Amino acid sequence: MGGHLAIVLPGRAYPASGPALLVPLRALQQVGADSFTVRYPADEGGEELEGAVARQVSAAVDEAQPDRVTFVAKSLGTVALAGLDASVLPSRVDAVWVTPIFRLERVRKGAVATGWRSLLVAGSADSEHLPDHHEAVRSALDAASVVLPGADHGLEVPGDLLATIEGWRRLGDAALTFASGE
Repeated sequence: MGGHLAIVLPGRAYPASGPALLVPLRALQQVGADSFTVRYPADEGGEELEGAVARQVSAAVDEAQPDRVTFVAKSLGTVALAGLDASVLPSRVDAVWVTPIFRLERVRKGAVATGWRSLLVAGSADSEHLPDHHEAVRSALDAASVVLPGADHGLEVPGDLLATIEGWRRLGDAALTFASGE
């Protein structure tokens, strides 16, 4: 069937409709991607999470038969993404890692092992954002990166609506550039 499929892996308590995921998803849709959002099981831990994600991704790819898949994963979604078996995916895969949990070595190693063209997105005030880990993954993947000043794990600047909106605009710029890139 061909085409481009964006697969969204939300955060634990952060839905696909939240701006940190919706902005990059809309950028991908603007360049023609269809989308699919993974639903997590009630028990989000370990093997059950990874198994549920793998089954849904495999089913979505089987149904759509895309030439290209772009993942948009946030937080918990980056943990699942880093452990995903890529054998069910087409040869062209990209990933947008939003507030990735790179403090976990398995997530860093998994992200690097993919070799996928990537965009890393973080907030400078996010306790999960460890600049050394972020830079190590960015460098290993030669990834694009945007770190939003003062933004927390939700990519919001607490108490500053306009700074938050400016951050989302920067995210939109980066996501559009990434989405339209070859």
